[in-house]
Amino acid sequence: MKLRNLIALAAAATAVVAIPMAMAQKAQTSDAQQSGQQAQTANPEAKAQSEADQRAKRRAAAAAEKEKALKSGKLSQREEEEEKDPRR
Repeated sequence: MKLRNLIALAAAATAVVAIPMAMAQKAQTSDAQQSGQQAQTANPEAKAQSEADQRAKRRAAAAAEKEKALKSGKLSQREEEEEKDPRR
């Protein structure tokens, strides 16, 4: 056999082994992505609820910090005045 034929045979054998391995890896990653997407979109109500809980926690923390600042005198307590519309 000539060297050219041996190189072609080696390349073909490598392709026969590499192609199924690459396809298997791609299938695994796409399955993982699909299951991840399904988990994210499976329960939008739960996602909305958790976002609402996070907002409530942030607001509660901000309110507690404001109260602490009021007690320590860092923040003056003043009444909020309604802004009057200058056009009317």
